[in-house]
Amino acid sequence: MVESDQFPENSTTIMDDDPEKRSITAPETDHEEHQVCDAGRTHGGQITRAKMLTTLIICFCNLINFMDRYCLPGILPMVIADLKLSNFQGGLLQSAFVVSYVVVAPIVGYLGDRYSRRAIMGCGLLVWSIVTMAGSFMTTFETLLIFRCLGGIGEASYSAIGPAVIGDLYIGDTRSKMLALFYFTTLIGGGLGFITGSGMAAATSSWNWGLRVTPILSMVSVLLIAFVMRDPPRGLSEGSRLVSTSWQKDIVYLLKNPSLMLSTVASIAVTFTVGAIAAWGPQYVFLGRQILNDNSLSFDDISLVFGIVTIASGLLGVVSGSIMGQKLRIRFPSADAIICGIGMICSAPFFYALLVLSLGSIYAIYVLAFLALWFINLNWALVGDILLYVIIPTRRATAAAFQILVCHIFGDASSPFIVGLISDALKPTVESDSETFRNFKSLEYGLFVILFVEVLGGFFFLACSWFLVSDRAKATRAVAVSIPDQSVLYDKSKASQVHVFVPANDPASSGHTVMIKRSSQIMDEVNLDTV
Repeated sequence: MVESDQFPENSTTIMDDDPEKRSITAPETDHEEHQVCDAGRTHGGQITRAKMLTTLIICFCNLINFMDRYCLPGILPMVIADLKLSNFQGGLLQSAFVVSYVVVAPIVGYLGDRYSRRAIMGCGLLVWSIVTMAGSFMTTFETLLIFRCLGGIGEASYSAIGPAVIGDLYIGDTRSKMLALFYFTTLIGGGLGFITGSGMAAATSSWNWGLRVTPILSMVSVLLIAFVMRDPPRGLSEGSRLVSTSWQKDIVYLLKNPSLMLSTVASIAVTFTVGAIAAWGPQYVFLGRQILNDNSLSFDDISLVFGIVTIASGLLGVVSGSIMGQKLRIRFPSADAIICGIGMICSAPFFYALLVLSLGSIYAIYVLAFLALWFINLNWALVGDILLYVIIPTRRATAAAFQILVCHIFGDASSPFIVGLISDALKPTVESDSETFRNFKSLEYGLFVILFVEVLGGFFFLACSWFLVSDRAKATRAVAVSIPDQSVLYDKSKASQVHVFVPANDPASSGHTVMIKRSSQIMDEVNLDTV
């Protein structure tokens, strides 16, 4: 296998950002047809140094973003005590990033399907580094909240673009493995956030320093994006010649995709649960230890172990889910969604046991947390994979931006303050002379809501499995029609027909040849949505 450090800039003859071009043009000669075929197949199958470096940079951006997101829960009791906040206000600080994310993410999704993704990522992360560092110097709730509201700029700059770039670099099981690596850094980042936030705060006796590690690392990522990262042509791995369409048509296409819609709703439940546990889990366990008069563990100690549990469960969960998906989808085409659904439903009993037995052995609590998180972490890479293979290449950034946006709004951005709000509302109903016990029980009542959300999300994943095969087949055929290669064979005697053959190991078609009608070798993009 020959290793190349350059992406073929001419692997597609259509410029995605040209608004005047609204068609998919077939190769003019058989020689050109085979050239493009070979480029797509070769570059989608091998792992080169350039592709690996680009993938690692994207993963690094994801890592530091989630480090920043979850360094606050590691210092939340210090912030609440210092600024004299309620649980609702504390949860609001954790959820505030969604304000800027809602504004920036749709714009980035649109631009990411049309313009330089490297420039978008670099500029966004540079702005995010500045505002995050500035926020660490704030000493009042109002000013800190303002800068936490701007924290969504960083994730919006790469979260939709990153997986789309990975999708353009790899195909098949290689893509699944790289997506597993990307989503694994989500869990690693969350765990390191607990550790670095609480660790820096303990070392400096100031919670402000707990917020200053990630801005420095973010500046490093900006330099890597500027000088090392490469931006491959869209659809490179599949040899696609699809072109971008209007934003309105993109949105209509996404809304009519059942697999995307159902997996998105189910993913809301995932992020809702993870967000609530990340924000309030260490605090809940710490309050339980105080009720038992167990002073052997400080909040920093619990945050450290919680971070380790998060990392360990994330590593095993993401890798296990990815491997199960790769193995099972060959025989069971809907396996990805089924694994996600079963994982969500199985996670709920362990979270319930954790809440009920929270005044028991601390080791039992950690084991239950690990098992609950392991089941829920099965789905991270699989959900990303589902999006990439049911959506055509030129709409993936928009689809990812849409999915992540609604997951944040209704998921991890909402759950911390919803749990805090329920906790504050039910606290007066807890009959006890102990303030600690009242805080503990009210927070427990608030956390019970995640159990219902998890089970509901599991059923949405199972419903997604009903449409997965057909939606994947539609996307596969659309890409195949856009460029004739070994998977698209022209019937010279029937100019109005194209034989599209998808390999037998692709669950989208089970190895069948499908006939797609078209009037000529130039097909308008409006008809593409009906393929």
